[in-house]
Amino acid sequence: MAYRSGGFSRDGLNVRAAQSDNAQVSIEMGQGGYDLDSEIEGLRTDVGRLKQMSMAIGEENKLQKQAAETLSDYLEQADVALRRGMRRVNKALRQSKSNHLLYLALFCLGVFFMLYFLVRTYKLIAWRH
Repeated sequence: MAYRSGGFSRDGLNVRAAQSDNAQVSIEMGQGGYDLDSEIEGLRTDVGRLKQMSMAIGEENKLQKQAAETLSDYLEQADVALRRGMRRVNKALRQSKSNHLLYLALFCLGVFFMLYFLVRTYKLIAWRH
């Protein structure tokens, strides 16, 4: 189903109608000419270097992916530890509202004064004898 006179072919390519049957292509190569074998060898060398470079880029990409995954794991662990710590802080904050620290401080102060008076009376008793 090719429509070839100025339309599209079956492959989707644009085909132009030839204006003359004797179309010729000429390429002028200049005075010195070209050494095609050396040009091809140079291209092979360039392709080889590009292949090595693309392989090195692929390896670097793998290494960076592993480093990113490791960093992600560390960040997840840090997040869990931070959440655990925040729960402890919130629990301590809720407990501080119950004045248990005030009671503990008063108890310690009472024990200190009781020991102070006991030592004082013991010295007083020991001094009289």
